[in-house]
Amino acid sequence: MDTFQICPVEARNSGDAREWALCNYFGCDRCKHDALPYDRGSDISTADMKISVKASAFTLMSGSMCGGLDTFDDIWNLYAANVHSNRFAYVTEDWTVYMMDLAEFQRFVYAFCRTERESEKNGGAMKIRCRKESKKMLAWLAAEVA
Repeated sequence: MDTFQICPVEARNSGDAREWALCNYFGCDRCKHDALPYDRGSDISTADMKISVKASAFTLMSGSMCGGLDTFDDIWNLYAANVHSNRFAYVTEDWTVYMMDLAEFQRFVYAFCRTERESEKNGGAMKIRCRKESKKMLAWLAAEVA
């Protein structure tokens, strides 16, 4: 796992702001939310990296993409088998980036995420959501880099 700092940018929500700030770091200009499904695209593409960008309380993928699965392991396995990205960036509230490969990201997801049901309005399917950023999470990430 690698870590580095990025410069803050403004956006309507903090997840978009973190994604756009990381885009700027890699030299791509982004000021509009992308809507590509996890299995067809990545938030950032460079010559050798396809990066999925995550921030506090992220959803791994929408419940509608979970194929009716309802256990954490089953949803993770579907995600891991089909994800387009080969790198995963968690951007903290203080703009620190933790860049992970799939195995590192899996350890992070298993440590800090849980299953939850989407609202009935959104179909009511199960999905994986990360907890809000915490001191425990930040300490875990820092220890993984060391």
